[in-house]
Amino acid sequence: MEKLFVSTCNWLGIVLLLLSICSAVLDISAFGSNYIVVYGLSVLGFIAGFMGWVLLRFNNVGAFTKIIGKIGFYGNLAIVILFFPLFSHLWGTFIFGP
Repeated sequence: MEKLFVSTCNWLGIVLLLLSICSAVLDISAFGSNYIVVYGLSVLGFIAGFMGWVLLRFNNVGAFTKIIGKIGFYGNLAIVILFFPLFSHLWGTFIFGP
């Protein structure tokens, strides 16, 4: 039963990462902002990926599931850090000007 939960968390992290990327590419928005959808999906994916990443240490799953879990965790972590409102405002200002 635990292997199923670990696999589900890892796969859910990568699915939510792909959904957040697709929502950014397809410009899907909620309340007039696509930032809410992308960041919300990434935060949920980060939480699921973090649970899977922690549980990978205590359970044996397949090598493919481990790779998928790490991609989901680190991908969502990158999006959560890069698009955190304070950081995105700073690097957005440096790239696109004041």
